[in-house]
Amino acid sequence: MAGLMNIRRLTQSLLKPVVIILVLGMCVGMFYAFPRFGGANDRSLYKGPSVRVNGVAIKDKEFNDIYGRFLQQFGSYMSEEEMKTRTMEYLVEQEIVKQAVKERKIAVSAQEIDDFLAKIKAYNQINTEEEMEMLITQVGAKSLKGLKEMLREILAEQKLYTILGKEAKLVVKEEEIVEAYEEMEPAHILISTSSQVNDQPLTAQEGLKKAQEVYKRLQAGESFEDLAKEYSDDTSNKDQGGRLGTAPIAYFKSSFVPEFVEAALKLNSGEFSAPVKTQFGYHLIKIINKKLAQGEDWEKEKGKISDEIFSRKFQTEKKEEWVKEQRDKTAKVEILDPTLLGYHLAQKEKWAEAAQAYEKALKDKRYKNDLRTFLALAEIYKEAKNFDAALDVFLRLPKNLKEDFQVYMTKAEIYKAKGDQDQIKQALLGAETKAGDEIFLLNQVLAKMKELELTTEAKALEDKIAVIQARIAKEQEEFNKILQEEQEKIGVQNQEEEIVETPSDTN
Repeated sequence: MAGLMNIRRLTQSLLKPVVIILVLGMCVGMFYAFPRFGGANDRSLYKGPSVRVNGVAIKDKEFNDIYGRFLQQFGSYMSEEEMKTRTMEYLVEQEIVKQAVKERKIAVSAQEIDDFLAKIKAYNQINTEEEMEMLITQVGAKSLKGLKEMLREILAEQKLYTILGKEAKLVVKEEEIVEAYEEMEPAHILISTSSQVNDQPLTAQEGLKKAQEVYKRLQAGESFEDLAKEYSDDTSNKDQGGRLGTAPIAYFKSSFVPEFVEAALKLNSGEFSAPVKTQFGYHLIKIINKKLAQGEDWEKEKGKISDEIFSRKFQTEKKEEWVKEQRDKTAKVEILDPTLLGYHLAQKEKWAEAAQAYEKALKDKRYKNDLRTFLALAEIYKEAKNFDAALDVFLRLPKNLKEDFQVYMTKAEIYKAKGDQDQIKQALLGAETKAGDEIFLLNQVLAKMKELELTTEAKALEDKIAVIQARIAKEQEEFNKILQEEQEKIGVQNQEEEIVETPSDTN
């Protein structure tokens, strides 16, 4: 089944109307694979300034674009602080790269952009204006001009990584270039003799007979595509005429059953095979197109492919190290947002500096009424074992924030670190009161009581939760009963309305 699954996986991945720009292994930046973030309300938008790299400030629009994509992808399990920090780090890295491109005067011609766009369209089977508009929309380019500018940046980065890869004395072997160049696009008609493919497979003898009949029709000049649609048992691609998409020959060798690949490699473009037996049945294989490492095109392309491999190797093997070196030794990175700076310093356990940053944040109009900032500062002081300063933070809370559930829970953590058992109890009892009948919040308090071995308080809270749950269950039961009665009434009314009186037959 593995070979067939590989066929289907390849089909699904290469025959999509739009597969985003991650094609040919040439594109950079994980975010080109994500849909653009649109329609955000003001509450989710970040307001800077955030960070400056060698005097160049990151614009709020850039920050929100990347931050929005983090919200889409990771918002359910990553904290806001972590998402904003990752956004900042990504943008710092991108700015370092952009400035390196500019410093080295790396240029990309209009022809290179057009050639790259042509490859994207070919590999993703973009043949209509609608499909092109879909691509432009998906990457957030807004227009063809915007898409080309995006491609220019990508290609410029690739050229930079090629240069840096050569400077780092990375090695690209001839066989790597050949492997990257050679590709083919096969199609097949599968006559299955395997229960892994369909529920009622033919016997080997029946399968061979049917495959030979289809082969004779191919020899007589009938369309391979039409016969695939009519006879192929591979439902993942039969409607596409059995086409399996274009991929490197190395991919087929590593992923498809050997008998299939061996037969395919013997065919030239446009040729089809006699029935080929594999564990799945009999295949009739046609090569739509095949490109081998030979001839003028190969000689023209191999230098360019070598550069692409240098670029890819640098990104996977050396880029992280290079960016770190640029950031630590060359680039001047100024984190302008005090909360981002505080979080950054806290990650490095620089508690005193982090506290200073968060104290500055509380004087910033963006954060002076932000509960998360107060709680973060209290946590920093706790980690620095300055418990009095941590508790003093709560005295500075705006009135409308003082009674928040998280305030009590954070206080409990500080008293725990301080070793004040009585105050821990008071804080957790306060959290219990603020939780009201919210089972989720009450369970948080209960877990903390059990962790701290507050046995009496935990038992009392368990009983309270049980009473609340029983009440909720009873209310739900009563509601369901009322709902059922109402539905029954409606049913009776509908039946009565459907009764039609007809005159009796007097004859």
